[in-house]
Amino acid sequence: MLRAYRSVANNPLPSPGNWTPGVGGWPVPPVSPSNGLWPLGSLVQDLAQLPTPRTLQNSELLTTYVKLISQFKASLDGNPDASNPYIKYHVPYCVQSPLLVHVAIYTAACFLSDTGHLDKTVAMAHKGFAIQMLNDHINSTPSPSDEGITGVVQLIIDEWYWGDPNHLHTHLRGLRDMIRIRGGFRALGLHGLISKSAITADAAIALSFESTPFLRGGSEFEYRDNFQVPLRLALNTPFISSLVRFSSCDEALRIHPAVASILDDMRFLLSTVLALPEKASPKELQKVHTTSAWIHNRIASLPSEGPTVRKGSSAPSPAAPSTPGSTSGRDVRGTPDGGDEQQRNRQTSSRSRSRGQRPQGSRGRMSLQVESPEQWERAEAAERASSPPADPPDFIYKAVRLAALMYSQAIKFRRPFSAIVSTDDFLQLWTTCWRVPLGTWRSLLGVFNWLLVPLVPCGKRPHDRFVKAMLNVSLFQIGMDNWEIACGAMEGALKLQRWLDAEREAFSPEGGGSSFERRSRNSDESMGDEEDEDMRYEEDEEEIATAGSSKGKGKEMEPGFRGTW
Repeated sequence: MLRAYRSVANNPLPSPGNWTPGVGGWPVPPVSPSNGLWPLGSLVQDLAQLPTPRTLQNSELLTTYVKLISQFKASLDGNPDASNPYIKYHVPYCVQSPLLVHVAIYTAACFLSDTGHLDKTVAMAHKGFAIQMLNDHINSTPSPSDEGITGVVQLIIDEWYWGDPNHLHTHLRGLRDMIRIRGGFRALGLHGLISKSAITADAAIALSFESTPFLRGGSEFEYRDNFQVPLRLALNTPFISSLVRFSSCDEALRIHPAVASILDDMRFLLSTVLALPEKASPKELQKVHTTSAWIHNRIASLPSEGPTVRKGSSAPSPAAPSTPGSTSGRDVRGTPDGGDEQQRNRQTSSRSRSRGQRPQGSRGRMSLQVESPEQWERAEAAERASSPPADPPDFIYKAVRLAALMYSQAIKFRRPFSAIVSTDDFLQLWTTCWRVPLGTWRSLLGVFNWLLVPLVPCGKRPHDRFVKAMLNVSLFQIGMDNWEIACGAMEGALKLQRWLDAEREAFSPEGGGSSFERRSRNSDESMGDEEDEDMRYEEDEEEIATAGSSKGKGKEMEPGFRGTW
């Protein structure tokens, strides 16, 4: 019998953000939190008090669920606050139910099987036992209970991650019938956590298949959280146009102004698409294409590794236009100016001296003194110490820029992300996101969720299960914090997806390639004559900049916006 985490315990892994994906793309973090405290530890350690057979394997699997999986379900970095609703209400509820305990054991078995710590046949055995208990529970209750619905939701999520996707529709239809018979989402308990878990999982699955959510179609599937909370900047997302502009809170979010500029551009572009009527006119569609092409070309021209600063500006952002002719302000989209070039020339000139000779003044005239290798190395070390260090790569900037290219390219050609994002693009964005610590992404939860939307529908790719999990938990965590914002993000992503998939033949690109930079150089050729394209750009450029300067300034939700599903 395999022992969970025995091999991991002997080889401690680095802290979150520096983890390397393990087998199947899943990270396996240390088994103890930073504060040294785990909730419900006494319950898991003493299986005599839990409704499950007392076996060593069950003990370790349930420990894995409570001490690891539930922690990341509650908080992106695995360190939830003590007041976190999922830890406070949901986990204690699960460990007191025989059905939910076995569903949790099956979930942990799937995870450990995927990471290579448990044989797959063991996970399948736990799956059969959990499904048998679920059927017995359903047959023994007159109407669907919170316990049964919670178990079905988790089994659907497990099937989405590790099972057969062909079975998902059947399971989702069964869940929909259970909720309808029960009286709708508003009849479910556990402080709304069951409803929020089901709705966010349904939306994430729909985004991954580029399809329509199942849990819709009547008032019983509407859910409204009456608990109002102030907006936390960490939840700010480009999918909701009425939230505070990123350029107004870049310091609070600890992001570079260039990152805020790209996010504001994306919010402007997305709001333009989401505001289209159901039957948009050709002129309205052409306006969207022109705007997305202009933004795509601007972002494609930005430095790929990280933002730099220079004077002047070559292209104003439609979301934050700059003053024409200004040379005193910062432009986060430029490259080093002439002063930096002169400094580099001076450093090059200094290093170009002969390695064996260095000028030295003596009685008013110049002579050459031969230096020993040791003296030369000391002089070089002093010169390197006096020169400014190179800026490290800004992985948040790189990730946001790559995702913005995916969004603008998909909108420009009106094609779904599954047809736009190649395997190389997928890996480039995902590995860049992985270079950022999870604690940092937790402080940018709305942006992180936005980054994952283009990746999740890309089919069987490396790390696809982990991308699904991150999308699901990020939506759920936003929903626990502010249900209204979660609804806005889900609705915006789903509406964008429906619009992209409506007309696959519209604005079909030619040539293509795995690199967005290469596609951006050739994309305008597919629209016809270059001169006609330039005329359209000149016609619309002023209107784009004017519209962008007045958008997204309010911090309140749009009038009439309702956080219902």
